[in-house]
Amino acid sequence: MSAATPDLIAQKVRINPIVIVIGSGDTTRSLRYRGKHTLRAVLGFLRSQRESRALVYSHRTDGQMLWIDVQTGAFCNLH
Repeated sequence: MSAATPDLIAQKVRINPIVIVIGSGDTTRSLRYRGKHTLRAVLGFLRSQRESRALVYSHRTDGQMLWIDVQTGAFCNLH
């Protein structure tokens, strides 16, 4: 699947849930983002966090929830 465009990411950020994934490997945890739902605000929040990324809900396909990485535009599953 191709990467999401910045316009699509901004639209999804405004209307869909956002999850912040902190850490990597065995020490990963996820938290629901409760800040302002604009792309600028989410990216600003990420700049203040170490080893974190934001995933915004995109849609459901084959019974799986598909998420978009806000910084890279890559589609992924939330594990």
